[in-house]
Amino acid sequence: MFEGLKGMAGMASLMRDLPRIQARMEEIKASLSDLRVESTSEGGVVKVVASGTLEIVDIVIDGEADPALLRETVNRALVAARSEAQRRLTEAAEELGLPMPPGGLLPGGL
Repeated sequence: MFEGLKGMAGMASLMRDLPRIQARMEEIKASLSDLRVESTSEGGVVKVVASGTLEIVDIVIDGEADPALLRETVNRALVAARSEAQRRLTEAAEELGLPMPPGGLLPGGL
């Protein structure tokens, strides 16, 4: 009988803290969208900048790059930037004490 009451008290406490939790999540979202991670390919041919939400915000390609190698170089730089952004996103979540779901913090497991 009392177990049910304990559960209700816990729920009431959570509901009371909900505005504070929501405000904190908005702060976290804002700080992640401001985060920028840069990855440069070997030789500096391609530079990719990703946000903390894993959005690619800039790609800079050296105009004198060998066209035959450019596609592979761009792909590697994109993957590296996204991986680094995900790593930093995970670190930020851990520092804030947020649990990490198996697929990551972003929709679709990004």
